[in-house]
Amino acid sequence: MDTSSFAEHTFAIAVRAWDKLPQLLLTLIIGYIVIKIIKAIIHGLIKVSKTNQAMKGILMSVIDIALWMFLFAAIMQQIGLPQVALALSGTVAIAGLAIATGSSVFIQDLVSGLFLAQDPDFNVSDRIRITDVEGVIERMDARKIRLRDDKGLLHIFPNSTFDKGAWIVIQRKGGRS
Repeated sequence: MDTSSFAEHTFAIAVRAWDKLPQLLLTLIIGYIVIKIIKAIIHGLIKVSKTNQAMKGILMSVIDIALWMFLFAAIMQQIGLPQVALALSGTVAIAGLAIATGSSVFIQDLVSGLFLAQDPDFNVSDRIRITDVEGVIERMDARKIRLRDDKGLLHIFPNSTFDKGAWIVIQRKGGRS
């Protein structure tokens, strides 16, 4: 593409954008409001789930970028640049797939944590053995089990380790076996 045709093409896009300026501004304003509402809802859900500060920051950043990319893609579509809009939407979709693939272990740990929390043979203060570690269950949360051994060392296991493998109950809380 030579310089004059590039300049003409760019000028044509600018003219289309100028002609649709009220529509583009309305899309931008409504999009901004929708993004703020979605972020407030997600922020509230994250607060209820008591996610730590680092995870909250990462999650909100990813959601913020994705929402703004979708808004920018909608504006590009209105201007008449569907290829750019499609490329941006595809980028968000690929990033979502990458995050979903990377979070599969996280989901496994959450689901395993739910099952372990309901298991009558697995409670805080019980003495158990898993693999070559024996100790007292000190704490359980949505993702991890903390096991304190006799030397005072804290062993931290993902919940899915317990759900996939076998553990031995040495002594239950309160001395019952």
